[in-house]
Formats: sequence, structure tokens, C-alpha cells
Amino acid sequence: METERITIEADNVGQEFFLRVLRFSGTGEAPVVYLQAALHAHEAPGMVALDRLVPRLKQAENDGRLAGDVIVVPHANPIGLSQVLFGETHGRFDFGGRQNFNRGFPPVGTEDDTSQPANQRLKSTLLALASQADIVLDLHCDHEGPVYLYVQERMLDAGRQLARSLQADAILTDDGADPFSFVLKVDERWMDEGLEHDTRFAATVELRGMIDVTFELAEHDALGLYRYLVEIGTVSETLPPAPANEPFVGDIDAAELILTPASGALLLDVDVGEWVTEGQRLAVIVTTAGLARHEIHTPFDGVVLTRFDRRIVRRGDYVVKVLRHKHP
Repeated sequence: METERITIEADNVGQEFFLRVLRFSGTGEAPVVYLQAALHAHEAPGMVALDRLVPRLKQAENDGRLAGDVIVVPHANPIGLSQVLFGETHGRFDFGGRQNFNRGFPPVGTEDDTSQPANQRLKSTLLALASQADIVLDLHCDHEGPVYLYVQERMLDAGRQLARSLQADAILTDDGADPFSFVLKVDERWMDEGLEHDTRFAATVELRGMIDVTFELAEHDALGLYRYLVEIGTVSETLPPAPANEPFVGDIDAAELILTPASGALLLDVDVGEWVTEGQRLAVIVTTAGLARHEIHTPFDGVVLTRFDRRIVRRGDYVVKVLRHKHP
């Protein structure tokens, strides 16, 4: 394993950030894989999963069982990690420009433009690293949710393979027309190369919720990632098959955030993964004790994909995300 340190100069004099990039060298006979975690800097499940994956990759490299290179960025956002307000890390939006770190990516050709703010230079660096790979996995997490994936429609078969390895519960598909996220931007760069029969694959992986950070889950997710590397041939090893698990699939536009019309304490009626029918109560908002409560109902049949992870909400906050889907 080789460790590379990439410096990102801060926007203020006397400060700098750096990325730690781990490179595992294979024989070149299998796909090159890029994995990163914590682009939203406060999301820890992916980071701890990579922590448990790295020893497996080291052993595979030492044993000569690595058929393809693997590039790992254990924490992709040192800028967001430095943003602490009143004791809490805020790593989703850049404090300098108020932009989501997983949105607003710079165009190709601006990698060496030192006039760009630090967050854009960070994004350029990450895109350049990822674009050299054949498979890109961007590890995130939700508020409260299962393991699920975002993939492009044309990559659905590859997405199903990844979902089976990770035992993901759901796949949300996108047509890729608007490359708004990191993995979509990587694919846009691939597409600009104009390769025929392009089999490269990129996915956003949501590893449950913000507080789902345990030794057991980290090991489980690391094994799932490792199993995937074995299945695509990047690592040579024989593993027992993953437990049968067929994810349900829905278009990203079918996943609707249900918002609250009132502020107050949030009492949830439904769990992640629960099937709901039109008109079913999802939650109750208690604005003032002893007065009328506000009930929130689902506008359609579907499955509860995620839940808000706070129990105090403001008007307009999302309560649950429901995915329109036919009952099994």
C-alpha cells in the first residue's frame, strides 16, 4: 500500500487541508476501483467501513491476490471536517459559499485554476482521482434508513450486483440527464471520452443512518464491499455466497419527501422499510402541549425509505421519505 498526501490550500493565508489517498496495486487484469467516504464530512458509517476494509486490501495485496488497483480516500472532505459550530461538525454545506459538498462541481479543465475557492479545488481533485477508475463507489448515509443505492438506469444490472453484495434493501435509479452529484459527474467525464461499450460503473451508497456507527456494522459493510471486489474480479478469493436479498427498485423521482406543515415535537408512527397505504398516518407533531396536534399522512401507497433523525422539527422539515412502489 502506498499513501499519498494531497494538499489543498485554504482560502486564507497560513492554512491548508490535505487528502490521504491509499493506493493498492494490482496486476492490471481487473477493474480499477475507487472508494471514498465522508464527502459529507460528518457522515461516519462509510469511513468506519473503509477502516475495516483496508486490512483486507493490504492482505490481498501482500498475497498477490489483487488483480486490479484499488484507490481509497478514507475521508474525502477535510474542509467540511473543520467546520465546527457550537461543538457540532457541519460537513454537508460549505460555510464559505453555502454549497452542498455533493453538488456544484467544476467543469473539466479547471483542476489547476488556483483562483477557485478551496471547496472547488477539493472537488476537482476528487473528480480527477475517481475518473481514472473503472468503478466508483461514493459512501454516504441518510438520517435514518437502510442500506440503499443511487445508480443510473443504464447501470441497473451492475447496481443489482453491488446491492446483493452489500445486502442493500433498495435501489433508486436516475436517467443521468442532470449530473448533479459526484458519481453522476464522474460518469459525465467518462461519457465525454466517447468509449463504445463502456462498462464502467458509479454508485452512491447510503449506509443506513447517521448514528449507525458500530463495530458490527462496520465489519458487515466492509465484508460486503470486499465481497463485491471479489465478485467483479478485482480481488482473487473464494467466499461463501451472500445471503439472498433482492432489493426493490424505484425511480429517484418516485421517492418523495413528506414535509411537516407545523413545528414542534416529532412522534413517528412508521418504521424504515414499512409499507404504507394512501392516507395512513406517518407522524404526529405536538406544537404546544395540551392543544391540537398536527397529523401527517402519506399521499400515496409506498414504502418508508428514510426518516428524519431529529425529534424536534420546524415548519417545512421533512419527516419521512416514501418511495412509491407496488406492494410485493
